[in-house]
Amino acid sequence: MANSNPTIYPSTNNRESSEQKHCWVCFGTDDDEFEGSRDWVSPCKCRGSTRWVHQDCVQRWVDEKLKENSTIEVHCPQCNTEYIIIYNEVNYIVKLLNKLDKFSNQLCPFLTAGVVISTLYWSAASYGAITIMQVMGEEEAITIMENTDPYLLLLMLPAIPLTLIMSKTVNWEETLLLAIQRFTFNLPLLRNIMPSFLCEPVNMVSTTHSVQFNPVINPTTTLCAALLLPTTATIVGNLLFHNSSYSNIQKTLLGGLLYIAVKGALSIYQRQHNAIKDRTRKVIDYPDSESDDEH
Repeated sequence: MANSNPTIYPSTNNRESSEQKHCWVCFGTDDDEFEGSRDWVSPCKCRGSTRWVHQDCVQRWVDEKLKENSTIEVHCPQCNTEYIIIYNEVNYIVKLLNKLDKFSNQLCPFLTAGVVISTLYWSAASYGAITIMQVMGEEEAITIMENTDPYLLLLMLPAIPLTLIMSKTVNWEETLLLAIQRFTFNLPLLRNIMPSFLCEPVNMVSTTHSVQFNPVINPTTTLCAALLLPTTATIVGNLLFHNSSYSNIQKTLLGGLLYIAVKGALSIYQRQHNAIKDRTRKVIDYPDSESDDEH
């Protein structure tokens, strides 16, 4: 005979509704007493105690995420489900203003980059024009620039400071010093004339310790030295050849070559003797160690 009282199993929804709710943000439960009512929400695919969260708690958590980037999507930190967030409708004017704000936020980085690049370009072009007038003389430089194609001039002027900076990256002093050392090391006569080059080439590792030949290059020092080279060459040329019949550009070229040669020779002299000094380096006993041994 059929059972007239079939067993009634609770539905899944009833079981879930009877579960104790735990907020994963504040760890509160539905048994906690708070002033006023606190709404619960299950915004993701999590199950069990982690599925529930207070509406105001999850709102604060969403605010923290949107504060970093208001355009991102907010996901559950456990199951990575995207939260479905709805807003009340706003009027047409507010929608238009919001779209304008979003468009300006996307456009401003490109405008800023354009302004920075344009500033750098025109600064480099102005420096190139000033350098040409400084090297060749104002009247001759203006005449040459007026007779040059404008598009070619716009390419050539910014290339002047770029070329000067790139030239400073060539470490010709080290190459020359190593060549002199190798040549001198194999000729006894030159070793007697130039005793400072008696040691082995500085790029070789010593039997005791290695020598740091290359100094630490400061980018700002390199930049300033490169950009001040035309001015220094002009000053040196005018001081040494002011009574000669050379033109302005010839004086500048001679002054620049002389300045580079003297500066390079002094730099080679400095580096070589610093390398020799480093080879004499040793660690000695601490002064109090002898007295400690006696006791």
